[in-house]
Amino acid sequence: MKIKALLAVLTCGIFVGCSSVSIEDFKDNKPEFIPQEYFNGKMKAYGIVKDRTGKIIRSFKGDLVGSWDADGVGTLDEHFVYNDGEELDRVWKLRPTNNAKEFSATAGDIVGVAPMVANGNTVMIDYTMLVPYGQSTIEVNVRDWLHLQEDGVIINHSKMKKFGFEVGELVITIIKER
Repeated sequence: MKIKALLAVLTCGIFVGCSSVSIEDFKDNKPEFIPQEYFNGKMKAYGIVKDRTGKIIRSFKGDLVGSWDADGVGTLDEHFVYNDGEELDRVWKLRPTNNAKEFSATAGDIVGVAPMVANGNTVMIDYTMLVPYGQSTIEVNVRDWLHLQEDGVIINHSKMKKFGFEVGELVITIIKER
């Protein structure tokens, strides 16, 4: 009996391990997502927040403004309004690294520096976010996937984890204003 249980766990582990998504999976996808081009100007965002069971617990809309300075450093200024009236502002700084497709991203509610990588039609950002919880904050690990579509719309999905367990998900549509 113990051997069957162990084999079942190992089999599940193999399938879960093999199903991991990599930024390299998107290298040939078009249109090419160039952060310096897309995150330049005004954008609108519409999104939902799901809890760990998949239940939608909040919705929001946002105004985003991106710009780049002469040194190639980007600023993405985000203002979100949630359906319960809460407002959230975040300002990302996107600093290019030695690789033209990689950036170091920082923001006020992000712990440390978040690696950001563009490949094909996709940008991936890994970070730890400080999330209000009661009278304090907790750290939540986030993997953000942004996929640029042919019509210039970004489909963004994020998994939020704590202690390795999924605690929530964000789904966002970002539309660049023309």
